[in-house]
Amino acid sequence: MRILFLTSRLPYPPFRGDKLKIYNLIRQLSRNHDITLLSFIQHRSEQQWIPELKKYCRDVEVIHLSRIASIWNCVKAIPKAIPFQVAYFESPAMVRKLRDVEASLQPDILHTHLIRMACYTEKNLRPGRVLDLTDAVSLYLERFMKTQRNPFKRAALRIELGRMLRFEPVIARFDRALVCSAVDKEALERNVPRARISIMENGVDLEQFGNQDGSGSADPFRIIYTGNMSYYPNADGAQFLVNDILPSIKKVVPGAKVYVVGQNPPRAVRALAREDVVITGFVQDIRAEYLKSAVAVSPVRFGAGTLNKILEPIALGIPVVTTSTGVEGLGLVPGKDILVADDSEGFARHVVALLTDSALRASLTSGAPEKVRSRFGWDQIARTLERVYAEVRHRDRPAVGEVLEQ
Repeated sequence: MRILFLTSRLPYPPFRGDKLKIYNLIRQLSRNHDITLLSFIQHRSEQQWIPELKKYCRDVEVIHLSRIASIWNCVKAIPKAIPFQVAYFESPAMVRKLRDVEASLQPDILHTHLIRMACYTEKNLRPGRVLDLTDAVSLYLERFMKTQRNPFKRAALRIELGRMLRFEPVIARFDRALVCSAVDKEALERNVPRARISIMENGVDLEQFGNQDGSGSADPFRIIYTGNMSYYPNADGAQFLVNDILPSIKKVVPGAKVYVVGQNPPRAVRALAREDVVITGFVQDIRAEYLKSAVAVSPVRFGAGTLNKILEPIALGIPVVTTSTGVEGLGLVPGKDILVADDSEGFARHVVALLTDSALRASLTSGAPEKVRSRFGWDQIARTLERVYAEVRHRDRPAVGEVLEQ
């Protein structure tokens, strides 16, 4: 099949959730299909990554959209009803480029990534239109709003949530919409009952994270928390970990040390650094950072979708503590595959137990790694996506609410 991917960010380097996902899907699908990528770039320097993507793509086309232009788009959108994150990516140049690429390529599948790009393909009548939502943005905004104490931020989030709820019915215009968890699917079906939504789970690179060699050299007091720290739920999780959870851990395990690993930490996260809290920023080899650690944590208090920061360490045989938000949609059993707590004291008790009880660590990592490897490898995810493509290419529309089994 000829597959055209339309993305809001160039999926390289694959160091954040949305880039990581699209890069791995393209890499897997390129083995059997002809891939073309059309993407925005914010900085012209990103063009240096095009040769890396051309290893898997027939062609890579980019449209430069500067941050200043995007901000101006949002200003112009104030009297309109569309979500600001959709307005942010408005571009007449992209409209023209997409039209030209489609005319020359005649793709069998048009894969639009994220709802923010749906405005470019919603009126396209070509069969095989897939909208890859990843998660339910309205659910994320609703949860985000509930955590905000700042009345101005809360009001801004309420406005964006209202706009998104009015915009989300656009997904019903696509042959299929994809989300990565049942929770996100249910949230969207309540708002858009006519939409054809299937679940395509997130994945983990088993070439990188399927080998546990070196795991025996972990620091027994090292706690790792990873993620793109410019993403607010991750930054909030870092503050929750250091300010609320770590003090209780230290009372029992004085030598405990937290490593916050991830690109673009904001000032609030950088300010957490001290002798027992290391803020690394971007690291080249995240696998090595995991393998140095005794416990991985994901104290995310809100968000949507599923989290690589949980799948990756489990695949490496490292025990994980997270919140109920973090474990959503993963099919992992609390107490058997992963430890779950939402309050700071309960979270700290779980971490202390893993730092001090080798039998618990062994029990927690006995079956979970294989469960993750067998279900969440990108090759598995790509096969699920190929089945979606085969169905929508012929406008074979399943009943509303169908879930694709892997």
